[in-house]
Amino acid sequence: MRPFARPRALHAGDRVALLSLASPPRAEDVDAGADELRALGFEPVIVAAPPGSSAPYVAGPAAARAAQLRGAITDPHIAAIMATRGGYGSAQLLPYLDLDEIRQARPLLIGYSDITALLDLVTGRCGVTSIHGPMAEGRLARGPASYDRDTFLRTVCEPVAFGRVATPTARVLQPGRARGVLRGGTLTQIAALLGTPWAFTATEPTVLFLDEVNERPYRLDRLVWQLCAAGVLDRVTGVVVNQLPGCDEPGGSVTALEAVRAALTAFAGPVVTGVPSGHTLDAMITLPLGVQVTLEAATDVSLSIDEAAVA
Repeated sequence: MRPFARPRALHAGDRVALLSLASPPRAEDVDAGADELRALGFEPVIVAAPPGSSAPYVAGPAAARAAQLRGAITDPHIAAIMATRGGYGSAQLLPYLDLDEIRQARPLLIGYSDITALLDLVTGRCGVTSIHGPMAEGRLARGPASYDRDTFLRTVCEPVAFGRVATPTARVLQPGRARGVLRGGTLTQIAALLGTPWAFTATEPTVLFLDEVNERPYRLDRLVWQLCAAGVLDRVTGVVVNQLPGCDEPGGSVTALEAVRAALTAFAGPVVTGVPSGHTLDAMITLPLGVQVTLEAATDVSLSIDEAAVA
């Protein structure tokens, strides 16, 4: 198994860059997210979205957003990079990024949703751990009711293995035990990158985390089928799925869980759902990507983070 490099752990007073890497955020949410970072002991650095003509659903031209990200990656005074929000557009940055630059800098990148494209570039292509964690809009801006402070701070600040993650809402779809490197993110983003130079590829035993929101059951089935047909699950030992909010058919005639179970019928490893990371109904827990984990699915679900995410 290849070694994954670790970014430096965050310390009190460290500067955290808030970058709009995908869709434009609400200014008031960015400010509120910055206030929450200050309450946690960090110094937020708000980077305004770049000027220039672009589609209204992205926060500026792709090349300019990528230049801001590269500037933060190579700035020795920036200890971490947190996305302001997801939405759409992070994949547009991929052609402008330098993989060797990322490997050398080992940035601590934090985000979820559309930011999956960047997280997997950092972890899957560059071999550096990344953080499937809260962003300013929707999570930090709303305070501890929307994100779990304990998993966030312990993951980004403590260079020790987290151990077992509390997942009281998780349920077993398929029993079993699996070990591997935790990878993944938003299902639609992983599927969208198939057929590109940045397609998801697992070269070692992998526990795959899948996050999704507001996708009807037949779409979930289609997306998971696409991953299976493309060979994404060939090295996957276990699958962890989020709470899938808004994914049941209206009226509950077909549920998201039924769709996931049907799509993974041929998968031999354990499958669990209801883990509250990414798009969640509860406070979002932070998960490190690129670290060894152990998944046990029996009567209860146990997900253990066996390596530190930071150094």
